[in-house]
Amino acid sequence: MTTTTLPVTRPGRRCPAWRFGVAAVPALLLAACSIKPQPITVPEHFARAEADYSTLYAKYVPVTAPLTLPEALARALKYNYDAQLAKTQMTLQEQQLDLAMVQMLPRLATTAGYNLRSNDNAATSISEITRRQSLEPSFSEEPSHGFASLEFSWNMLDLGVSYFQAKQQGYRTYIAVERRRKVINSITKSVEEAYWKAATAERLLPRVGPLLAQAERTLAASRRSRRSGAAPPLQTLDFESAMLTVVGQLRRLQTDLNSAKVQLAALVNVPADAPLALAQPDRKPLFRTQRVDHRQLEEIGLAMRPELREEAYQERIDIQDVYKEIIKMLPGVGILGSLSYDSNKYLFNPTWGAVGAQATFNLVNLVQGPRAIAAAQTGVEVARIRRLALSVAVLTQVNLSYQEFLSAQEDLDTAQQIVDVQGEITTASHNAALAQAQPESERIRRDLSSLIAELSRDRALSAVHSALASLYISAGVDLVPPSVDNTADLEKLSSDVSQAIAGLEAGELPKVEIPATPAADPTPPPRS
Repeated sequence: MTTTTLPVTRPGRRCPAWRFGVAAVPALLLAACSIKPQPITVPEHFARAEADYSTLYAKYVPVTAPLTLPEALARALKYNYDAQLAKTQMTLQEQQLDLAMVQMLPRLATTAGYNLRSNDNAATSISEITRRQSLEPSFSEEPSHGFASLEFSWNMLDLGVSYFQAKQQGYRTYIAVERRRKVINSITKSVEEAYWKAATAERLLPRVGPLLAQAERTLAASRRSRRSGAAPPLQTLDFESAMLTVVGQLRRLQTDLNSAKVQLAALVNVPADAPLALAQPDRKPLFRTQRVDHRQLEEIGLAMRPELREEAYQERIDIQDVYKEIIKMLPGVGILGSLSYDSNKYLFNPTWGAVGAQATFNLVNLVQGPRAIAAAQTGVEVARIRRLALSVAVLTQVNLSYQEFLSAQEDLDTAQQIVDVQGEITTASHNAALAQAQPESERIRRDLSSLIAELSRDRALSAVHSALASLYISAGVDLVPPSVDNTADLEKLSSDVSQAIAGLEAGELPKVEIPATPAADPTPPPRS
């Protein structure tokens, strides 16, 4: 029996593959050339700087009345970009939590497409026995047809890992809250220090200018007298040396006082050239605070410090890593399902559904898994020891801050006594000047001493407030609670801030209501 081999016909012409390669080369070269980034030009930098400057003060509200401390703090919390950055980062972590929750859902994907060939997708068959063509070329697919499918898959292993990742992200949102607390406390302390310095500058600068002008006139008169020979050279040189010292002190004092307002304006986001009048704070000394139990302050610090609370959350995040490594050692069980459609007219069933399940197990995990779990457990131990090490530093800061507060109060008492004595000296000096019993230079020197004494007293009072704020921060007690709405209008925000810092301004030591039954510690990770 003779077997006839049928001729194979190939309708149409096929485009050689090398032509597609040649056509793709210019596109690849163009893409490679575009990868190298271009530096930002100097004009672009200046354009960015101009746009940033406009953005910095786009929401600036002019200061129309003397600025009080609560208003300064409200402006800082509302307009300071460090505070805005902390809040934005907290919002970002919350959005990341939403994303982590969504990632726990099963995979549901849809696919659609269209195939177009220049000829039929025909094929022949070869006999396994005779190795000859057994059928003539045939096809069961149209040259052009569309298709679509809806696929569902859910892997239990991925679900378990995603669950613990979502818990980790939840703890990161709490970490962002603690970091925002730290930023708000830092801004509040900086604004309070700058405000007291600026208020001192506003009160004393009007006295510095006339005194400096008078000292310069006296110095110039002494020089003229020495050059004309009307006074002994050695005596006038000694006088000029003393007056130059006075002038130098006055100029340094003037520069120091002028820079105080610039610092405050930067913190409350007020342009440096904008007018900034301050309401003079009450300068009466804070009442003598009674000594408190150091153990109570230390306990408050260990419970409330943002850094320690952040480390506590970090430890819980590391515990979830242990659970994730345990989950990864389990077999992966997946559920699969799909609905498909194909417009190919040669299909008997153009629409069909499929469902299935599969299980996978990575045998390498038998070796890798225990080591990964041990490493994750060591990470938990590292976080715990790091928190304990930080706790020692916190206890030291609490005790040092308390001692600095007591020392600042003593310095304030001494500075106030110096002001009282210097006031009597100035009064006596003026009376002697009226009686022409002492030279003008001596009166100027005593006026300067009186001015410096008042400056020292104001700085000592500012140091008391600053030391008390440091004690609050070291104990982890918020100067301004992070729950204060910094999106509210300035008047409402100023009122909230005023109530929040009332205890601080009154000289009250930090205190926190300690719950009778503290929250239980998280369940420790299982040990291998």
